[in-house]
Amino acid sequence: MAQAHSFLYAAPRHDYKRLLNLAVTRDPEANTQLRVALTKLGYDFGESILNFPPDQCNFDLLPEESLTHVELPFVQKKDILVLSTRAPLSDGLHMDSKKIEPSNTNIERAMFHHFWRYFRVSSRSFVALTEEAASFLPEGKKNRAEMTFYQIGCRFMYLQALQGRRSRRSPLGERTAAFLLRVDEIWPDGPGLVAAWGLNAIATLAWCNLLRYRYPWMLENRGLTMVELEPTEPPERASTYEWTRNWKMTRVFETEVELPPRPDETGLRFTL
Repeated sequence: MAQAHSFLYAAPRHDYKRLLNLAVTRDPEANTQLRVALTKLGYDFGESILNFPPDQCNFDLLPEESLTHVELPFVQKKDILVLSTRAPLSDGLHMDSKKIEPSNTNIERAMFHHFWRYFRVSSRSFVALTEEAASFLPEGKKNRAEMTFYQIGCRFMYLQALQGRRSRRSPLGERTAAFLLRVDEIWPDGPGLVAAWGLNAIATLAWCNLLRYRYPWMLENRGLTMVELEPTEPPERASTYEWTRNWKMTRVFETEVELPPRPDETGLRFTL
C-alpha cells in the first residue's frame, strides 16, 4: 500500500548557537490533517522525515554541488511526501522577522525545482508567481501575480499584476492567500508531493483543516492551486481546531496540470 510520509521542517531556534530539538517540528498538526485526508485517498501512514538544517544557522540556498546527500530507502515510487510548511525558497534574500531555515539537501532541492516552476519568490512577506503560473490568474485577479503580506497576521498588504502598478494598502481586508501543490514524481521514478501552506501557522492549519473536512477532493489537483482565506475569530477559549473549518475559502486558480521544467532547471539524480 502506498504511504504518505511527513516532510517536516525544524521549529524556529530561540538561540542560533543552540542545537535543534529533534522532537519539535513546524506545523505538525497541519501535517497530520493532510495525512488523515490522504488515508481516504488510499495512502497509509508512513514515516516522519526530519528535514532539519545543519547545526550552523544559514538561511541561504547553497549551490547544487554543496548539497548534503540524503537517502530515503523506505520511500517507494507510489508514495507521497507531505509538506505543510512554506518552502523557504527566498528566505535568505529577505529581511523578514520570521524565516525558515532550508536543509540544503538533495531531497529538498529536488522539491524546490518543482516550486520554482510556479514561484519566482516565496518568503514570509512576499510571494511572486512565475509568468507561466500567473497566466492562469483569471480576469479581475491578475494583481495576485505579486503579493505582499503583513508579517503579523499575514493578511494582504499590497497586490500587483505583472508589469502593473501596486494596489492601495490592505486591499482585501482580513483575507490572506494559501496554496496547494501536487506533484506526481519529485524525481523520475520517485515519490510524489502534496504541499499545502499559508503565510503563517494559523493560516496553514486552517487550510489543512479545510482540505481534510471540506475540500479533500482538491488534494487530487495536479500542479498549483491558489485560494484566498477569510479568517473567523477563534472562540475565547478554544478546545479544538473546529473553528478553523468556518474560514471562508475562495478559489483563485488551478493549473490542473503540472507545469513543465523551466529552461534553467538542472537535472538531479537520486539513489534510494
